[in-house]
Amino acid sequence: MTQIHGQIESLKRIRETLDQKEFTRFNSTGDIQRFLKNYDNEKEELFFKVEREFDIELDALQEEGFQLQKNYDALKINAEKKLADKIVKLKSKCTSLSGPAKNAVLELLNWYRLQILLAYKFILEKNQKTIIGLQTNPSKKRLDSTIEIINGYTTNRQRMISERCAPKFNELEYMKSVCTELMPVIAGAIGENLVAKELERLSDDFVLINDFFLRFERPIYNKKENDRIHSIQIDHLLVTHAGIFIIETKNWSKASIANYDLRSPVKQIERANYALYILLHRDNQQVNSLLKRHPWGHKKIPLRNIVAMINHKPKEKFQYVAIKKLRELNSYINHFEPLFNESEVHQIADYLMKIKD
Repeated sequence: MTQIHGQIESLKRIRETLDQKEFTRFNSTGDIQRFLKNYDNEKEELFFKVEREFDIELDALQEEGFQLQKNYDALKINAEKKLADKIVKLKSKCTSLSGPAKNAVLELLNWYRLQILLAYKFILEKNQKTIIGLQTNPSKKRLDSTIEIINGYTTNRQRMISERCAPKFNELEYMKSVCTELMPVIAGAIGENLVAKELERLSDDFVLINDFFLRFERPIYNKKENDRIHSIQIDHLLVTHAGIFIIETKNWSKASIANYDLRSPVKQIERANYALYILLHRDNQQVNSLLKRHPWGHKKIPLRNIVAMINHKPKEKFQYVAIKKLRELNSYINHFEPLFNESEVHQIADYLMKIKD
């Protein structure tokens, strides 16, 4: 199995974006794809969940309202009974005081007492509703407040459910927009991961460096393209007995292949090849020390270019760049004759790992 170094660049970009957005639910590109696939179902399930919670709250409120009504009715009946009993007792006393007395003084005293009791009875009879209301008012207030809430729930049911759903819906919508924007990067990550898995199956002596990034202190001038190269980023750099393979992965559809407005992977890999070639030859003495000296002279490290296509590839052939589908990749790499021993392969790989950013 090929020795692996470095994480796939697009996976790092995805992780950085998710961490920046504080999305903790995604642990893989598969999680993101499943989320997008099930987005409508998740939104519908969220609505039903909020609806169920709303109905449970309403049921609880109605049960509370029923109990409050029951308590209020019992309290009112009890207050009415007590007031009625009091009025009956007053009537009885009034009847008793209306009878003949033993003497004039007692008759006068009874008359005064009778007037007070009649006035008291009159007040009670005249204000029965008010008196009962005062005694039951706290209970009535709680009942009326609960009934008002229940009426609000039943009248504004759909609006309240929608308002409760809105924050979660907005959160899901935002998450969807971020994940949708990440889909091209995810497609690239899937492709790069498939290529890395395929390359892992090669010889144990090979070394694979994922996401080889190098920034130059002094830009490299590419005279042919009139371009100054400040940095290079290579999806996969594979060091083998036959040399170094620069591998650029593209998980493109047929439409993307036919879209010439997209950046050419051939030019992209040729640019990386040129910069790496100049670097290796600029530091000629250091590179030569990595290799076993040949009796004829210093050996050259071949740089070979591969664009690995996951599903589709163009029919055209290109100079200096091999276009290979995933299933063709390893057989193409193994086709080349070995030039370096195991020690040299690891020396070259260690040097590249040392200079990369």
